[in-house]
Amino acid sequence: MKGSRLFVSVIVALLALTFAIDYNMPQKFVWTPTFAHHDDQPLGCQLFDSLLAASIPGKYSLSNKTLYQLNEEDSVSRRAILIIADDLEYTFTKLDVATMLRMAERGCRFLLVSRDYNYTMKDTLSIHIDYYSALNMDNLKRYGAKILKKDTVFWIADSVYPARNYPVYSQFVGSGIYVSKKNALPVRYIAESGGVEVDTDNANEDDSTKVPTAGLYRPTIALARPWGKGEIILSASPYLFSNYGVLEGNVSEYVFRLLSQLDGLPITRTEAYVEQTAETERSPLRGLLEHPPLRWALYLTTLTILLFMFFTARRRQRAIPVIRPPQNRSLEFIELIGTLYYQRKKPDDLVRKKFTYFAETLRREAQVDVEEATEDERTFARLARKSGMEQEGIATLVRQVRLVVYGGRTVNDEQMKRCIDGMNEIVKKLTS
Repeated sequence: MKGSRLFVSVIVALLALTFAIDYNMPQKFVWTPTFAHHDDQPLGCQLFDSLLAASIPGKYSLSNKTLYQLNEEDSVSRRAILIIADDLEYTFTKLDVATMLRMAERGCRFLLVSRDYNYTMKDTLSIHIDYYSALNMDNLKRYGAKILKKDTVFWIADSVYPARNYPVYSQFVGSGIYVSKKNALPVRYIAESGGVEVDTDNANEDDSTKVPTAGLYRPTIALARPWGKGEIILSASPYLFSNYGVLEGNVSEYVFRLLSQLDGLPITRTEAYVEQTAETERSPLRGLLEHPPLRWALYLTTLTILLFMFFTARRRQRAIPVIRPPQNRSLEFIELIGTLYYQRKKPDDLVRKKFTYFAETLRREAQVDVEEATEDERTFARLARKSGMEQEGIATLVRQVRLVVYGGRTVNDEQMKRCIDGMNEIVKKLTS
């Protein structure tokens, strides 16, 4: 018993110690770009969404609906749509492009933040992505370990904001957006990345309005295309719109400058075009711990299981079966036989059965045989001497019973009772 309690106590103490150590250990960050509103990892958007909801109260909302569903839901009012995704090349369809253009014509504004876009959008807006960069954590670690100078995001001066540089790691800048010279659609440049070295001999003047000069030039990472009464803003730096982005230096100022281009309209960020990796990586236990009622239910369930384990770990004694003493059924048997003979109306037969038991009892107790008539004098004298009864009375009773047993004489109930009572009296005298 004491050993079981000690074992359970040690196990519980080890579990508590393991949980405490694991809880206090530094958490390993997951650098997977999910841009999900419930993901608190560096490239999630939990902090980003909460910051925007607090900064523009009542004008920022989240949705999982596609552009087509949002347009069907409200096809009249003007709104701003924010889409943040690692890559819109395959998740954004032709229907989404057509819906976006239709909504922009009536005055809606769009901010699409992605490293690449599908062919339909690039062809419609006459743009292309010059280089396609993906976040490489090994390169970022090597870059940070060398304490190199950060890259720069340069905000182009406009009528509202002056020009400004924002230092960021080059791995977070993203792709370069270039506008084709073959299509003279209006364009408004918003931001550029820091300089990169290029070779002017390999530059294609037909593919960009900005012909690189020898040495250093700045790829565009944010621009706007007016469309109808609205505007479509493209940004090639999605990692800056994450939890990490809004915490890194003064990048949040750059993000809010871009959001200000939405003309103060109510902003809806849709996650319909984000790969749902965060849903699959999210632990069910984490979902329970987010809500206080579910969290306490989990705590109480765990405590109940531990208490159950503690009290049921003790050695239990096997139940001792109740063994009842054997009951004497002789009286019930006699009552049953008597009732049977009474119902059959055969008192003489009952006398015969009783005489058989009577003779056996006398043979055992007095060593006499009342069934042998030739020994009557000796038998009656011995019974009278042992029982203390009169010899004549014993002889009369035995001869009357013999007439019923051997002579075929019938008796009624009263006669049967007198015969049986007489035999019982003799037996009682002998055994007392």
